[in-house]
Amino acid sequence: MSFVKRNIPNAITSLNLLCGCIALVFTGQGVLYIASWFVIAAAVADFFDGMAARLLNVKSPIGKELDSLADVVSFGVVPGLMLVSLIHDPIFCWIGLLVPVFAAIRLAKFNIDERQTTYFIGLPSPANALFIISFPLIIKYHVYWQEFYLSQVQFHVIFFSVIAVICSALMVIPVRLFSMKMKDMTWKNNKIRYVFLILSIIGLMKFAYQALPLIMILYVLLSLLENITNDSTTTA
Repeated sequence: MSFVKRNIPNAITSLNLLCGCIALVFTGQGVLYIASWFVIAAAVADFFDGMAARLLNVKSPIGKELDSLADVVSFGVVPGLMLVSLIHDPIFCWIGLLVPVFAAIRLAKFNIDERQTTYFIGLPSPANALFIISFPLIIKYHVYWQEFYLSQVQFHVIFFSVIAVICSALMVIPVRLFSMKMKDMTWKNNKIRYVFLILSIIGLMKFAYQALPLIMILYVLLSLLENITNDSTTTA
C-alpha cells in the first residue's frame, strides 16, 4: 500500500507526459486543435500531481525531476512545434523552436532555485503553453479567425514569430510572478490571487478557450502590479 501511495503523484505526472506525447503526434500530423486539447489535459494532470504529493505527503526528488521532464515535452516541445506550424514559413518558422529551448532553461532554473515556493521567477511553462495553444483552438472553431489566418499570410508570420520571441523571453526574465499556492485563505494576503481567479472564471464562462490569451496577459499584468505595490510599501 505504501508503494502505491508513494507513486500516485508520479502516475499523474506520467499522465501529463503521455498527453504531451499524444499532442506531439497530432501536432506532427498538423491537427493542432486536437493537440491543444491534450496540452490542456496535460496541464490538468500537472496541477493535480503537485496537489496529490502535498496531500499524501509523498514528495520525492524523482517526482520533481519527472515533473520537469514531462513539462519540457507538454509545455515546451509541443507549443514550440505548434508555433513552427502556425508561422508556416520556411525561413521564420524555426523561431518557434526557441520556446522548447527556453522552457527547458526555465525548468532547470526552477529545480535549483529554492526561492520559487510561493512565487515564480519568470513565466511558468504551463501558463506559457496555454497561451500558445489557445490560438489553434480559436482558429479552428471560429470561421472569421480561420479565414483571416489563411488569407493574411504575412500577418501571421510576423505575429506568431513575435509571440515565439516574447513567450521565450518571459519564461526566463527575472521578474516575480505570483503563484496560486496560498499559505492561508485570507483576502489580505491573497487579494491578487482572488482577483485573478474571479476574473479568470468570468472570462472562461463567457468566452471559454478564447479567454486563455487574455487570462495569461492578465496574470502577467497583475503580477507586475503586485510587484509595484510591494516595492512601494517596502520603500515607504
